[in-house]
Amino acid sequence: MNFIAPEFLYALGFLAIPILIHLFNFRRYKTVQFSQVQFLKSIKQQTQSTSRLKHLVVLICRCLALASLVFAFAQPFFTATDSEVVSGKKGIVIYIDNSFSMQANAEVGSLLDGAKNKALTIVNAYNAADKFQLHTNDFKASEQRWLNRDAFINQLQEVDFSPKFRTFQALSNRLKAVENDDNYFLQNYIISDLQKTSYDLSEVKDSAKFFIIPVQSQLQENIWIKDFRAFQPFHLPGLNEQFNLGIKRNIGNERNQINGKLILNSEIKNPFIVEMENDSATKEINFNNPETNQILGKVALKDYPVVFDDTFYFSYPTNKKIEVLHLYKDISNNSFTTLFSKDSLIDFESSTVKQIDYSKLKTANMVVLENIEELSSGLISELTAFIKSGGTLMCFPSRQMNVASVNSLFNQFGLLGYGKQIVDTAQVNELNIKSSLFSNVFEETPKSINYPTSYQSWLIQNNPNTVSERILAFANGNSFLEKFELNSGTIFLCASNLNEQISNFGKHALFVPSMYNMALQSSRIGQTSYLIDETKITLTAIQSSESPLKMKKGNYEWIPKQVWKENSVEIYLREQIAEPGFYELVQNENVIETLAFNYNRNESDLSQFTVNQFEEHAATNDLLIEVIDGNLDSLSASINNMDKAQTLWKYFILLSLFFIGLEILFLRILK
Repeated sequence: MNFIAPEFLYALGFLAIPILIHLFNFRRYKTVQFSQVQFLKSIKQQTQSTSRLKHLVVLICRCLALASLVFAFAQPFFTATDSEVVSGKKGIVIYIDNSFSMQANAEVGSLLDGAKNKALTIVNAYNAADKFQLHTNDFKASEQRWLNRDAFINQLQEVDFSPKFRTFQALSNRLKAVENDDNYFLQNYIISDLQKTSYDLSEVKDSAKFFIIPVQSQLQENIWIKDFRAFQPFHLPGLNEQFNLGIKRNIGNERNQINGKLILNSEIKNPFIVEMENDSATKEINFNNPETNQILGKVALKDYPVVFDDTFYFSYPTNKKIEVLHLYKDISNNSFTTLFSKDSLIDFESSTVKQIDYSKLKTANMVVLENIEELSSGLISELTAFIKSGGTLMCFPSRQMNVASVNSLFNQFGLLGYGKQIVDTAQVNELNIKSSLFSNVFEETPKSINYPTSYQSWLIQNNPNTVSERILAFANGNSFLEKFELNSGTIFLCASNLNEQISNFGKHALFVPSMYNMALQSSRIGQTSYLIDETKITLTAIQSSESPLKMKKGNYEWIPKQVWKENSVEIYLREQIAEPGFYELVQNENVIETLAFNYNRNESDLSQFTVNQFEEHAATNDLLIEVIDGNLDSLSASINNMDKAQTLWKYFILLSLFFIGLEILFLRILK
């Protein structure tokens, strides 16, 4: 038997204390006067002998309990007999968490610096003949090679912070896949800050044995930009923009004002201040678009020491109009022409259903079907593709409508469409003021309003399995205007058409905001920002070409995998974007769009598991995880002995408790 801390064995000298107490305390006798003692002599001798035996047993229990406790602190172990381990044929796999949360301050430098020092200590604790692998969040192919000690140390010096976010499940799968053709005795070390967002052990199905080495600091405040969202989906040069800035922090303190700034197309705009009263805050940012076709923006905060999440990039084009296609049977209602034809934001085109140019459907944002009695199979197919690509369809039914033909389009999306025809005068008496169609329309909730009237209508049927929003409704509860939100596109159904003999909706005050906002919200302008760890992004309104799309940043240019669909293209990034900023999308040597990418915010919350919490978390999920906590010296000592020994200190703790319990039991008997 060997000991990790043999100096504790000197404490065995304290065993003399209970022995001395026993010798001097139990020799004290109390004299009792009796007139006749001849009958008590044999009983006295028997009682004294039994008492001595009991006291001796108590003394032995005390000594054994104290000795077991001393041995536990000395950490005894048995030398291993595995020939491979003793001969040094080992493969040491070390993972260093180099995520952005490791930017937090430690005693010396950052947490990443502390992790490197502990990795170096681990390597030096093994023999020069052992082999090593260094893994990081980057998951590079080069990290799967076995290295000698010197090569490992050189690779260790090059480790820097990585934007990649890895869960413990992904890390476990990575380390389990380590090639071991030379039959090394594998040992896995994980050096991490045990951030809660990364180490959800309940998701781990199975794992190998890991030695966890924490590198932690006191929980520090971190403030980060959660998102930066536009209020409206359309953008024009010179147009006033409203963006909502979302900010979070992990812990609160007395600092309630955060300074920030906005940069547009490399020009610094007016700075701003965000008031932080709780763990989250929002700030409305207003600005006018520059007179350019593309807006490249950046919003930044001042917060240290974790800074990766203090900047947010965004971009959007301003030269794209919203295309509205109006289809009718014979005669067009001039309500649409009056509303859209002279609007600088709307590209309006009207056509009979017989003269339709199907290529217009590929670029349109919104299609209005007015007074169409029947849909051909070809038009149904094109409209289905249009809606699936994210388009918006508005339908005003004809009095002589072929219900089965029109509903066959809606049935493609699980909608029931129109039901029976109702020939009766009915007035709308319900307005959904919370609908997005009426956003910024009413300064306050109207107390009384003149609603539209219908003289003939179709019943709009609802399917409980579809998501719908009732916008306008009759007094009998039937819908007059209803919105159906699909996985991709949107369908609006009106119960009546715009003929004055059918309804007065075409000339009603609600018609203008309803149709105009419907057109604005149909805009298929892409997102203003993406995350660099997204594997795929989808872009719309891009025409296919024999020349493939390229992505470019500075002098770095590559052709990503791309899958073209009817009105969109899917671009697979495959971790080719490593840093945030602006990336140009090039087609036929022309920049057709500039995309903004940002770091993922998964690492922003610096909350960590304590060692005890992590051990309980691992035990609850039945994982083979052992935590090695302490400074560099104790880490080296633990590693030097873990492969050579079977530790026994836990058993001696149990023995100490057993003897203490046995002593208590005998003392009760003595009484």
